[in-house]
Amino acid sequence: MTSSTPPAANDARLEVSWSRVGPAWVRFIEVHPAGVSRGTVVVMPGLGLPRYTRSMVEALAERGLRCVVLDLLAWRRPRLRVPPRIGPMGEAAARWVREAQVAGPVVLLGHSTGAQAALGTALQLQHDRRDLSLVLAGLTFQPEQRSWSGILRAAATAYRKDPPSELVVVGKNVARVRTDPLSIIESGRRDRPEERVRGLQVPLALTAGEADSFAPQAWMDQVAAASGGSAHVTVLPGSHNNLFTHPDALADLVAPLVPS
Repeated sequence: MTSSTPPAANDARLEVSWSRVGPAWVRFIEVHPAGVSRGTVVVMPGLGLPRYTRSMVEALAERGLRCVVLDLLAWRRPRLRVPPRIGPMGEAAARWVREAQVAGPVVLLGHSTGAQAALGTALQLQHDRRDLSLVLAGLTFQPEQRSWSGILRAAATAYRKDPPSELVVVGKNVARVRTDPLSIIESGRRDRPEERVRGLQVPLALTAGEADSFAPQAWMDQVAAASGGSAHVTVLPGSHNNLFTHPDALADLVAPLVPS
């Protein structure tokens, strides 16, 4: 069962819809390329906050890719919603890819805590699809940041190259989801992505901004080395939210993962 909202007249490529994924309602923000799509990028934003990904998904659409942002926490009633935790969010994304029979190739792109969830999605889908790849952008949380004090220390510098305008964009989402980000962080700090990635067999790309203290190169190198499949690390300009500040750089990294 799906409920769709028509795109605005001045943005024909944008489609917003609601659909049941198992027992939960999920909101989908979809941007289509002007021509035939070369593949689908499934975007899982950090802390369940989708607004800051908009410029990046538009940049990917300009490169011929259909992009679907999963707004997993949009349904605000206590029942029929995805729990705000890493595991259930990854499971919901995998279930949707299966049930929607998403045309491939498929790139899973997770950012921050969304990267932790996307890793779980990839682990569930990798035996079903040969056309899957995974991008972990700004992956959280390295071992020394798994206490609240460690997270706060990293946060003090992780956004130092992000503009104040980002606070306005993210703030509108935070007002909607209320305490969900705290639940996601609590779940994320108990996660061990460097252990789970050992079971990953699909191609993996790790990336972060050069000033991202949540995802320094040493942490990304550790995760890449632990992966069971091919993996590479790319450091880009910016800091933690470089999806917002450097959308074209992210799009240039992701687009080649889909064959022309």
